Amino acid sequence: MSGLSPASMPEWARHLGKALLAGAVFGIVGYGVGHYAAEVFPGLAPDLSGLRWADVVAGFVGAVLLIACLATTLSTFNRPGLGRLLKLEGPAGDDEVRDVRTQAAILGLSAIIMVLPMILSGIGLPATASLALVGLLLAAHTALNVRLYRSVDELFRRVVIEAGALTFWLGQGLLFIWAAAERLAVAPPITAWDIYVVLMAVYLTVSTVVTIRRGLA
Repeated sequence: MSGLSPASMPEWARHLGKALLAGAVFGIVGYGVGHYAAEVFPGLAPDLSGLRWADVVAGFVGAVLLIACLATTLSTFNRPGLGRLLKLEGPAGDDEVRDVRTQAAILGLSAIIMVLPMILSGIGLPATASLALVGLLLAAHTALNVRLYRSVDELFRRVVIEAGALTFWLGQGLLFIWAAAERLAVAPPITAWDIYVVLMAVYLTVSTVVTIRRGLA
């Protein structure tokens, strides 16, 4: 009986295995740190009585984005490896490193923005100040996205456009099904926060698949 060797495994399977391994490692470490912190600082335990399913999904998406941010940042310190990843003929140059680090900053800001509303709500910061902070971070996030989009090549732009289009159609379908179920009184109403979290989860999944298909991960 023959098995698949690492060299013969499909590209997507290797990436999926790496992602699952990284998620497991970070999950175990995060659980250990959280458990230790709860033991040492019992008074800082958060009140989770108002936690909803969308908050859990938002936390998960934020964690994935943070892991992606760290992995992307680390990749910029290995220029030969980054050059191979970007399908270059040699090591990555200063421009490529700058673009990848900009992408890492976008991922990091995305992670912060994803969980920040829950944190601000939990600590009781005034709504006006909270919205101002979220707005400033969103403006910085948008500026970085525009800067990156203008500086990258056509392949990366096609990935962005394809991921955005697929997210739109999938998100539209999911929202229509839920809206129809809600109108027929077989599903509970959802909030704008629920919709945003679902769309971000869909976009994260779609962009990952598109990136791997294009050979950019």
